[in-house]
Amino acid sequence: MSSIPKPICIEPAFDDPEQVRALFERHAPYRTNAYYLPIRSGSSGLPWFRGTWASGGEPLVAGAETILHNQLFIEAARTLFGTSRLRPSLVVVNVNAPMPAGPTHVDIPTFHGATRQQYPLGFLKAMGASELFERWRVIQAGAVSWFYDGPGGNFEYWPEGRDGPMRTERPPFRNVAIMADNDRMYHRIGRVGAPDAKLPRMTAAAEIRPVGDGNWAIMENGETRATYPSAAIRLSLVWKADLETEANFESLTLDRVMSIFIADLRQQGADFHVPADPLSDSGWMGLLDRSYPGWSALPDRKERNENPAR
Repeated sequence: MSSIPKPICIEPAFDDPEQVRALFERHAPYRTNAYYLPIRSGSSGLPWFRGTWASGGEPLVAGAETILHNQLFIEAARTLFGTSRLRPSLVVVNVNAPMPAGPTHVDIPTFHGATRQQYPLGFLKAMGASELFERWRVIQAGAVSWFYDGPGGNFEYWPEGRDGPMRTERPPFRNVAIMADNDRMYHRIGRVGAPDAKLPRMTAAAEIRPVGDGNWAIMENGETRATYPSAAIRLSLVWKADLETEANFESLTLDRVMSIFIADLRQQGADFHVPADPLSDSGWMGLLDRSYPGWSALPDRKERNENPAR
C-alpha cells in the first residue's frame, strides 16, 4: 500500500459558507448512518444521520454542483497528492445530534470496477477491511468541513496511524476543511454536546429533519423522538475526488470479487454456501462483516496523546 500523505488545512473552505450551510435544511430529511452500514459499524443507535448530495461525479441535489467542483478543494487535493489528474466524485453530508464519540474508522473505499454505484456500502467496507483488493484500490482525496459552534464536536484523526498521536480540529469552526486520504487515515467524530447528553430512543429507521423555528427533530414511525435547537446540531460535509490512473487499468467484476472472497474464506475454514445474489443476500453480507470486521472491531481510542493540529 502506498504511503498516506500528511493532511493539510484549507482556509477558507468555501466562497460562500452560509449558502452551503443552507443546503442542509433544504435537502432534509436524512436517514441514520446505521441504515446504510452493517450493525457492527458502531453507529447503531446513535443520532448520526447522513445524505448523499453527489455520487459518481454527478450532483444529485440542487446546489451540489458548486461543492463538487469547489476549486479550493480541487487545488488543495492537487497540492496534497502532487497530481492534477483527479476527478471530483462524491459529496456526502453528516448531521449529528448530541451523542458520545463515534467509532474510530476509515471511510468506505472505492475500487476500479467496484464503487458505490455498483455495490452496497457494507460490501465495499468488507473489501477494504479484507485487504484482498488493494491492487484495485482507487486513491481518493477527501476534504472534511464542519458547521458547529457548540460543546464537543471535534474532528479527531490519526495521520501517523493508530499508534501515533491523535490530532484534533475543534469548534468553533470558521469556514475551514482538512484535506486528507480518509479512506486510509483513521478518524472519528468526537463527542457532540454535553458529556451527560441523553440519547434519544430510536432505531436505524429514524430520520432527522428541520421542523421550523430553528429546530431539528428526530422522527420515527410518525413519532417525534427528540427535538434540538439548530445550535445543538453538528453538520459536516465530506468531499472526495478520485485520483486518475491509466485508462486501460484492469477493473474488477463481481465474479472476480466473489472468487477472491470465496478462496480466502475457504482458506480461513469458513462454513458457507455461495449465494446466488451476493449483493442482496443478508447471510452472505453478515459473513463478510464477521470475517472482515476491519475498523468496526477496533476499540475506541482514549483521549491521551491528543495534539492540536494547529
